[in-house]
Amino acid sequence: MIERLTSLRVWLLAAMLATAVITIAVLAHETLVAGAVAALLIAEAWLGATVLVHTVRKPVGRAIETADRLAAGDLSARMAISGPEEFAYLGRAFDSMAAQLQQADTEQKRFLADLAHEIATPLSAVSGFAFALVDHSAHTAAERAEAAAIVVRESDRLRQLLDDVRNLHRLELAESVRQEQVDIHELCTETARRFQLTAQNAQITLLVCAEEVSVIADPRLIDAVVNNFVSNAIRYTPTGGRVQIRAHRSRSVAVVAVRDTGIGIGPKHLDRIFDRLYRVDEARDRATGGSGLGLAIARRAAQSLDARIEVESTPGHGSEFRLLLPSVTAPPSGDPE
Repeated sequence: MIERLTSLRVWLLAAMLATAVITIAVLAHETLVAGAVAALLIAEAWLGATVLVHTVRKPVGRAIETADRLAAGDLSARMAISGPEEFAYLGRAFDSMAAQLQQADTEQKRFLADLAHEIATPLSAVSGFAFALVDHSAHTAAERAEAAAIVVRESDRLRQLLDDVRNLHRLELAESVRQEQVDIHELCTETARRFQLTAQNAQITLLVCAEEVSVIADPRLIDAVVNNFVSNAIRYTPTGGRVQIRAHRSRSVAVVAVRDTGIGIGPKHLDRIFDRLYRVDEARDRATGGSGLGLAIARRAAQSLDARIEVESTPGHGSEFRLLLPSVTAPPSGDPE
């Protein structure tokens, strides 16, 4: 009996030992598999990070270099990034911004150069004829009167030019825009009253044909646009001609139009007449006192109003400038839309 129990114990001990060995072997195998998987994952992560670093390093370095060049004043710098879609998109957006900055800088430099020229012209005339009065080189009373008249006229041109520059600068600084109800009929009537004497002196008929229209906008900006339209219409309309100020409602838009029977504008000039200091006819514009900034001011004022300007013109038959204003208030009861 004792021998049997001893044999059983030995057998159980052997079985337990075998089970332990098998368990250890299984655990060791699983550990090896897990270690192998972990090693593969680490290797894959390392490889991905290495590829990502190499992929990102070049475009990021290019972006930093280009940004530094732009900051230093080199507005011709471009990223020109290719590669992954996201970086290519970033490069295109960055280069578009840089191109706009370069264009704005070029236009600003051209404007300053043109402005210096515009100021120099009347200033030279004022200086020359003022010296003629001081050193008595204008001998006769008629010569002195002519010199004095030129000084006054050129001084007035210089003042108008500087006033226009200030107005344009004020608009481009995005001065706050008022929002109030504006009676377009009343505004057109007041504009005609303001220019009536000028039109009479030029022997031009000035008419008003305006409907009862109201908008929510800034009256100062509308007035700046319409004043410019009327002033130009009178300036470029020959004696005996006609200038008409019209206003009407078109769906949800108020239209203020100034039509003249003047010299008109050629097609090649229509795209540029709103550029600063651009003149269709240099000699005529200087003779009539135009600063070359009026339409640039009108366009900037229209942009501040969220409005737009349209132009139709035929050389020799006149022009029509239209200001299209949004946010028309409800018409009186019974009025057609």
